[in-house]
Amino acid sequence: MRGLSGRLAGTFSSGWPSWRSVRGGAAPNFTIRLAASLEKEALKLNLPADPAMIIADARKTSQQQGVSAFPQVWEALEQSLITLVYGSNLIETAGSNLRITVKLCRAIFRGEQVEDIIDEHDPEYKEHIEVLMSTYRKGDHAGVAQSRKEVIQHAKALSFIIDHVILNNEPISEALILETHRILYGSMGDDEVTPGRYREHEVAVSYSKPGETKRKVSRCLRASAVPKYMKDLVENLNQEITEAEQTENMDPYTLAARYHHQFVMVHPFGDGNGRMSRIIMNVLLLKYAGHITLFGSEGTEKDDYLNIVGRGRKVFEQEDMEVEFLEQTGHYEFARFVLAKSRSGLEQMLTWARRERNANVSK
Repeated sequence: MRGLSGRLAGTFSSGWPSWRSVRGGAAPNFTIRLAASLEKEALKLNLPADPAMIIADARKTSQQQGVSAFPQVWEALEQSLITLVYGSNLIETAGSNLRITVKLCRAIFRGEQVEDIIDEHDPEYKEHIEVLMSTYRKGDHAGVAQSRKEVIQHAKALSFIIDHVILNNEPISEALILETHRILYGSMGDDEVTPGRYREHEVAVSYSKPGETKRKVSRCLRASAVPKYMKDLVENLNQEITEAEQTENMDPYTLAARYHHQFVMVHPFGDGNGRMSRIIMNVLLLKYAGHITLFGSEGTEKDDYLNIVGRGRKVFEQEDMEVEFLEQTGHYEFARFVLAKSRSGLEQMLTWARRERNANVSK
């Protein structure tokens, strides 16, 4: 195995999900305990087993089977990571179609070199142009290069943070967030965005469906407030993980949703905030739940997600500086959404664990 799969395989036999302590001590043996606000959502998923049991079962099976069982897990995980890049880009009207995204991401995750610029005579060039035109973007050579960068750099940023948080077992830090954004947004050619640096200008979030002229607009936090909010975000995140390690109780869905919500509310960069928030959310889920959550590419998922974020913003504006951080509720609805969209990941884990056990019994 090469690339990201080869690097992750080494952590597999110690247990998947990888629960090594960020404090450097013995790995915690977490019990997954969902927040009360998520318990009803878990029942609505109608899974053949409780999420906590599925995660514990997968972890035990990975420890028993070791590295030899990882290729099967990686096959599903790689496809999920590709779908994550595709759906996350689609939410932002960025990137390319699924076929091109699959091709580029697979190359990145497997450690291959990929060029963002292709010749006009390349068989894929016309396909790139068609994708751009269908999403009301400029269908020219610069647009083709930009759309390829949006896939390539997204995959590289995702791979980078997985390496550091899961493989190297590093806590999420401001430096790590800044470097991930630099990789995600580097060489995009946007004069108003400095890759890897917090914004120094005011921004507003706007949303409209492709082709529509009417936009929903919400102003974000003042630029002068961003450094303090990001410092607090990172400190709160790592303190919450430390306390979870000490009690050995973990709710990965609430954890991931809370810090996605907070990141989006802060909106620390000139652009790329949505993609960064979903990268951070999913690396937390991957580390503590063993799977990622996918949305943005099917049906009304994009609108549902953006509407939830919008409602969360209203709650944030009411609670910020008025309610203690861990008592704030702006992420509650999103946490239910994250758990609901985790169904496929949980089903894959359960299917794999049962298949491995049955194979052992038949030997």
